[in-house]
Amino acid sequence: MTVNDATKKLVKQRAKFLCEYCHSSEEASAALFSIDHIIPQSLKGSDDPDNLAVFLSAL
Repeated sequence: MTVNDATKKLVKQRAKFLCEYCHSSEEASAALFSIDHIIPQSLKGSDDPDNLAVFLSAL
């Protein structure tokens, strides 16, 4: 993934620091949160913030 730090910050702020799938709070969780593409890059998905989502990735 080639998403820069400013874009990652923007996506996390937009999501209010919640997983965009289960709505778990990043602040209240010991789990790792990641940013990933909604439409994969392999299918021509872009690094545009509209194509990125915050999600709970691992415990």
